[in-house]
Amino acid sequence: MEKVTELFHVVVQNPVANGYRRAGFSLQKGENQLNSVTAEQLAQIKADIRLAVTHATPMDVNRDALLQGLSQDDKSEQSEKSVGSGVLPTSLTVEQLKAKLTELGATFKPSANKPELVALLEAALQAEKDKEDE
Repeated sequence: MEKVTELFHVVVQNPVANGYRRAGFSLQKGENQLNSVTAEQLAQIKADIRLAVTHATPMDVNRDALLQGLSQDDKSEQSEKSVGSGVLPTSLTVEQLKAKLTELGATFKPSANKPELVALLEAALQAEKDKEDE
């Protein structure tokens, strides 16, 4: 049976610097809106005394939630790495990648590593985009 992971929408204030990383997220200086944050990632962010979590609410797991970018600020740095509607597959956790691939109906080995999952997700998202363009 598949383990259900509760995901959160989190708003984090980062006073440190652009590119500060915590819990697998690259944070811009200032306010960052993060989607698809696991409870474990949220705990790591809250434990960092340099960051302030101003908002954290459970979210419905759906396709659009996983397609959101990591930060709503400064899209110019992310645009070259973006796939689809702003998703950064390399910034997702292995669990999130597997959940997204399962949702898209893509098959993968249970032992697949992160680079393999990222490549599969990029291909699946491109195929879905091509299908929508028809």
